[in-house]
Amino acid sequence: MDSMSRQYGVEFFLRQAELFKNLPSKERERLASRSLERTYTKGQTVFHEGHPSDSVWLVMEGRVHLLHYLPQGRVQTTCVMTPGEPFCCLPALDRGTYPATAIAATPAKVLQVPSALFHELMAISPKMLQETLCLFCSRLRQVEAKGCLAHDPVDRRVAQALLTLQKKFGDTIPLTRQEIAELVGTTVETAIRTISRFQQEGWVRSTRGKIELLEARRLSELSQL
Repeated sequence: MDSMSRQYGVEFFLRQAELFKNLPSKERERLASRSLERTYTKGQTVFHEGHPSDSVWLVMEGRVHLLHYLPQGRVQTTCVMTPGEPFCCLPALDRGTYPATAIAATPAKVLQVPSALFHELMAISPKMLQETLCLFCSRLRQVEAKGCLAHDPVDRRVAQALLTLQKKFGDTIPLTRQEIAELVGTTVETAIRTISRFQQEGWVRSTRGKIELLEARRLSELSQL
């Protein structure tokens, strides 16, 4: 792909992205020209927790998971990021380190936006600044809600995770049971047993690499008990 076609493709993507769609076209062109497209294979690391941050990232294709590595080799997934979603924007404001490790959960393409440019654009565009703050507030609410669920029974946590993922993917969720386990903070065996019970109840249909929601209402009722 030549540079002109590449920049047009990035500009088109940015016009659809919530954070950047209200930027003046001239600034969006500048953003496209100074950002980098990067591709990753499944399982490849985008950046590591604790490393100095220098960029804001957006998923263009595929899926990126943000996670923490815990003692005894355990993994805790904090967020599942899908096309159009920015991830790890917070360091762009406080200039701190990355708060999580980002892993390509599938083959993925991401856009790397320099933090300095991100700051410039927020100063130029009040709408972009407002969108950024709203995004942070939304993410903080999700973290707070997840923290409140941390000591709930596993079946409630799995039900809530499936409902949250439904908002991103629709009724067919392309995550494995291991990925669900990492998302809710339980063992793979417990996640398998829980999802199998949901399947016996007729609430979901679980096949290799995906879970289809059949009775989201029942999952919602369970998550609110």
